[in-house]
Amino acid sequence: MGDGVKQKKDRRYGREISIRDRVAGLYLMVTASLIVMVFILVYVLVEHHVYSHIDEELEEVAHEFVESLQVTESGLTVEDQTEWMERSLITVDFSPKFVQVVAAGNSTWIIKKSFNLFSDTLQYNPALDRAAFYNATIVDASVRQVQIPVFHGEKPRVVAWVLAAVPLEESLLILSDLRMVLLVSLLAMLLIVFAVTRVITGKSIAPLEKVIETAERITQENLDERIELPQKRDELYRLASTINDLLNRLQAVYTRERQFTADASHELKTPLASVLGTLEVLVRKPRNPAHYAERIDFCIDELRRMSGMVEQLLLLARYDSASFVPEVTVFDVRQTVLNVLKRVDEQAKEKELQMILENDGNTMVRADASMLEIMIGNVVSNAVKFSGKGEPVTIAIERKNASVVCSVKDTGPGIPAEKVDRIFERFYRVDESRNAQISGAGLGLAIVKKLADLQQITVRLSSRRNKGTTVVLEIPAA
Repeated sequence: MGDGVKQKKDRRYGREISIRDRVAGLYLMVTASLIVMVFILVYVLVEHHVYSHIDEELEEVAHEFVESLQVTESGLTVEDQTEWMERSLITVDFSPKFVQVVAAGNSTWIIKKSFNLFSDTLQYNPALDRAAFYNATIVDASVRQVQIPVFHGEKPRVVAWVLAAVPLEESLLILSDLRMVLLVSLLAMLLIVFAVTRVITGKSIAPLEKVIETAERITQENLDERIELPQKRDELYRLASTINDLLNRLQAVYTRERQFTADASHELKTPLASVLGTLEVLVRKPRNPAHYAERIDFCIDELRRMSGMVEQLLLLARYDSASFVPEVTVFDVRQTVLNVLKRVDEQAKEKELQMILENDGNTMVRADASMLEIMIGNVVSNAVKFSGKGEPVTIAIERKNASVVCSVKDTGPGIPAEKVDRIFERFYRVDESRNAQISGAGLGLAIVKKLADLQQITVRLSSRRNKGTTVVLEIPAA
């Protein structure tokens, strides 16, 4: 089923566009826009230059012809221009020039036209009131044409229009070829840009592919494997480093939870085996009532120890939840200590302990009342449990700056210096053989440390072998 899910994911990912193609596509779009704008600018400039050159030639021809016109009161006459016509206008080959004179106000009255027009005429535009250049046609051929007015009188009035034209086929062919060259160049450049960008992007994200491959290989069986860091300290380096840090934290949590599970299993298995063995021995043959009572009391004690251990495990599981938030209030920690002392009073009397409470009167704190009572209760219970008969247990409460310090001191066997650092670990016990007669699973101080971290309470422990142990809680003062 797992392989089927993975194959389904692979197929789904295969249908999506890769980062490399997306980057190449976006870069292609931007590049294409820039190239198109440049090519349009080039084409417009070339077209403008071509038409400017043609218009200059047309204007020269038209003005040369206008200068040969004679305008009088009786009308307009045209000098004999046969020689000029034959030299400049009669040709019909490479670049012929066409000229036509039209009377103003009467487009059908053609005063004169060049011989190379034969039976055709240039297109006169009566809507114009000044000289203008425009494209037109003669038969089916495209021409560039200029229309220039001829003025006469003190108050100049238009008496005629001179029209001059040249063929546009060659110019249009040049512009058409230019458009084709630009289009082909654009397509070729875009293909090259896309290919090059895709290759460069592929090389750029190659470390990311390694990150993905390594991350896919990592399971709970090889949590110690890490992603190789790129040489350049860029974003990919930060990504790989961040994932490695995450894996370090996951490995630490997994190792701690695996150790916790193994320790819990061991701690629960031992009393269960004891109870099971005891009951199996009892049912093998009849025994006297006193023996039954003794063995049953033993089983009850073991089951109580198991019950307390399960309660502590459930308590740790509850407070390990990321969604748990302490209910911080203001209260008097002295009253919390008094409540704890009432609960351990019977145990203290059995061992004839001297329970001493010292405080300076200013004991208001900001904390979760129920959690703090559990913490102080565990610390005091440990002090009672490990103190010798008739020895004192001192609980001192005093205000220091912004904290209220609550210390619990016993005169028990103490803890070796090399083992103090591990005392807050779950299921850790200093000396199993020496403390075998003392009940406990090694969870009390682990709970204290966990609850302290949730409330920003500082926990310190100092101990000397055969001199006793002191646990100090620094609680934020109200």
